[in-house]
Amino acid sequence: MDLPEDGTGVQRDLAADVLADILMRIPPNTRRLLRLVCRHWRDVVGARTATNLRSRAKMLVATTTGSAYVVDDLSLVPNPGTRQRDLSPDYFEARRYSAMSMVGTYNGLICLCDHGGTITMANPVTLGELRIPSLPPQCTTGRARCHSGSWHEAYTFTYLPIAGLYKLVHVPCHMNRSSYDRVHVITLGDASWRDVPAGPDAKCDFGYGVVSVGGATYWAAPEGTEKVMVFDLEDERVTSITSLPSVLSSSEDGGSWHLAEVQGRLGIVFSHVSAAMDKTEVWVMESVRGERLTKWSRWYILQVSTPPQSPSTRIRRLTWPLFVHGEHVLTWEWSVDERGCVLYMHTPINDTTEAKRGVVEITERNRGMRVTNIDIAGYNDDCQMFGYVETKEQLSIYKPRTTQV
Repeated sequence: MDLPEDGTGVQRDLAADVLADILMRIPPNTRRLLRLVCRHWRDVVGARTATNLRSRAKMLVATTTGSAYVVDDLSLVPNPGTRQRDLSPDYFEARRYSAMSMVGTYNGLICLCDHGGTITMANPVTLGELRIPSLPPQCTTGRARCHSGSWHEAYTFTYLPIAGLYKLVHVPCHMNRSSYDRVHVITLGDASWRDVPAGPDAKCDFGYGVVSVGGATYWAAPEGTEKVMVFDLEDERVTSITSLPSVLSSSEDGGSWHLAEVQGRLGIVFSHVSAAMDKTEVWVMESVRGERLTKWSRWYILQVSTPPQSPSTRIRRLTWPLFVHGEHVLTWEWSVDERGCVLYMHTPINDTTEAKRGVVEITERNRGMRVTNIDIAGYNDDCQMFGYVETKEQLSIYKPRTTQV
């Protein structure tokens, strides 16, 4: 389609800086459509605004104790200290959110959860925020089946680019002596949650993680059922995947696994620890939603040689829920010497006979490229990794109509 050269009849003399500032306040889905106005607008949208999260994302590191940092540009490695900065430039804003845990982020909007389960949306650039309506009350159990973790583990935040909708999902679970037997979902801008039947065996085991990717939310049912539950974000119905990678059968011999996002697909990360070598395999679901057969392929292998001296002082693992950034694989190393977590990046060795996307080997001599160090409160503190873009999108446009003034 031929586009006008300069936007004649729209805003012929609108400078690129001014236009970019305006476009950054518009939801990404609408921003993409505005590329059709003229060539000038197309160039500004493509070069000056973040419409493609995956290609433009920076790295966002969030700790379970409420700290959050942005790693601006991995291409500057090695040069620690010039890329890491606080997520919020405002001290009081950062203090207010320090008691919250991060659920996720899309298109520059941050989803936070406090210790009571209340959800707040925030934009660190505009300092805007939006309180999400509370979940409906659930049945209370007298049994001590409550999960010992945090409320944020039961939520996931995602974006549907075709529909241009943000959705927040709460999975079925036991939490603080309350039993949630259904999936609860709310679209940003709605005044209340919707509930979807999930079945008696669909409660989430938080040890496996909760991931939203490719238009669906995934979580693992309680240990022993050997199935992954699927909530279709478009049709809003629950199904399950029972055909999982065969390597998971080794979990009974000391292995463990969890769900992850792998370049826009669902992944299963399986790890096996031994005295000499820690090995992690990443299996990715390549079948399309709706297909009858589920196909899994091994994309990555991570092999870590355990140092003979004081191996407990260094624990190396993949970042989560995001561990691939561009062509690089990201790992954490928790170290007593560093008193925190050190972020490393690695370029996989091209060995398609072993893994489709390559193999990463970590030894004392080849520990990877050090990116930055993140201070944490202690060994029980943890870090999450997200892709992050900055936006001036206003959260006020998502206030439910019943509460708008």
